[in-house]
Amino acid sequence: MLLITGGAGYLGSELIRQLQDKGERQVRALVLPGDPLAQALPDWVEIVEGDLLNKEDIARFFDVKTKQPLTVIHCASVISMSMKKEDKVWQINVQGTQNMIDASLMANVKQYIQVGSVHAIPELPHGQVMAEPAQMNLDMVVGAYGKTKAEAIARVMKARDEQGLPANILYPAGLSGPGDYAKGNLTQMFLDYMSGTITMGVKGGYNFTDVRDVARAIITLALSGKTGEDYVLAGEFISIMDLIGHFQRITGGKKVTAYCPIWLAKAMVPLLTLVYKIRKVKPVFSDYSLYTISSNCAFDSSRAARDLDYHPRSLQETIEDTAKWLMKQEDGKKG
Repeated sequence: MLLITGGAGYLGSELIRQLQDKGERQVRALVLPGDPLAQALPDWVEIVEGDLLNKEDIARFFDVKTKQPLTVIHCASVISMSMKKEDKVWQINVQGTQNMIDASLMANVKQYIQVGSVHAIPELPHGQVMAEPAQMNLDMVVGAYGKTKAEAIARVMKARDEQGLPANILYPAGLSGPGDYAKGNLTQMFLDYMSGTITMGVKGGYNFTDVRDVARAIITLALSGKTGEDYVLAGEFISIMDLIGHFQRITGGKKVTAYCPIWLAKAMVPLLTLVYKIRKVKPVFSDYSLYTISSNCAFDSSRAARDLDYHPRSLQETIEDTAKWLMKQEDGKKG
């Protein structure tokens, strides 16, 4: 049986969709109480409402009727665009992971898959390529999100080395593609462009990969039952201006040709933060996101290509599919 945390989230729901296509029906999903996105999950999925910080909820999640060994896929986390430590982000990403580790060590778990992030990989200077790290170094990781993901991964590594946790650790790059009902950072940028909010771009870019290809690689790993190996799941670099340009050509929106200097974008962050707060949407531009698009994002996914047949599609195809999905969502609202 598969136990998936964050089952109603972007990656979790894509995992469940692909498992359904494969005919897998023994899936338990942990979702937050009252999460409206859980309503979109298939009826056959066994939904458990609970909080990663509540050990009683975690115990219920692991309390399955079958005696079959369990495969745990820990997707749930909180993404932060802040440079500074945030208690909620640390609690969910680090303590929540520790609770999952403790429960897995006590249960009949044959495989524990920790979904990390490339943001947790200690950053090397530009010109050097980063692969799966042998250990975490929080001092070389920037931002609240990256540091908490790195600390969570360090705990998984320790449990694997010292307590025999049958773990794999995955490091996906920035997720992109259709189906992001939670409206993450990249999806929010596209929505802002569609609404006319984004009229200028900034220099820089990042490494993005399609959520569907990441989910496929995770399922390949889970069905193989192979433990003890870690994998980077990266895609390709694309500049912010090219992202917007591809999206513009598909949607037929207004071209964005003007650049906002990084120094000016950084100066505007306090005002933009307030605007995003008033709009009640996730911030697209922040100190952390502006740092990220200028950071080294050259990653090596050759191990995943070899073991998991991980060959992500082109970002142009991903952007096209995302644009069509978002336009369909917007048309549905109007209808």
